[in-house]
Amino acid sequence: MPFILRDASGKVVRASVQSLHGAEMVPYDHPDLTLFLKENGQDPKKIEEALFELRRTDAEMSRAVEDVVMALLKKSVLKMSDLPKPVQDRMAFRVKLRVMIQDSFDQASGHNSDIFTFSSQQETSHIASSNPYEVH
Repeated sequence: MPFILRDASGKVVRASVQSLHGAEMVPYDHPDLTLFLKENGQDPKKIEEALFELRRTDAEMSRAVEDVVMALLKKSVLKMSDLPKPVQDRMAFRVKLRVMIQDSFDQASGHNSDIFTFSSQQETSHIASSNPYEVH
């Protein structure tokens, strides 16, 4: 959410996506912010469109970051233990879900899957050396 600064009369005099000392946080569609943008030659619709695109690509970006983390783990540039515990848990859970999906595809296709499972923290380190889409 954006931050706005107001003058003594309450009129918006500055807006920022970063926190400003003494600023208030408002929604992007706040009427005072919209008026400030229009009065200063900016089209609020451009911001609305940009926000839409950011939201639309969130899942893609999340997956891209996940793929980067996995690549760093595989190359031993990063260790699973370097990541905060909640991230470790989230990564392990997501890999477990991908493995379950692949296993379902394999079973439906009549193939036995030797894909690993995650029942302990130690096994999560397997993420670093395994592709959740490859059958081992």
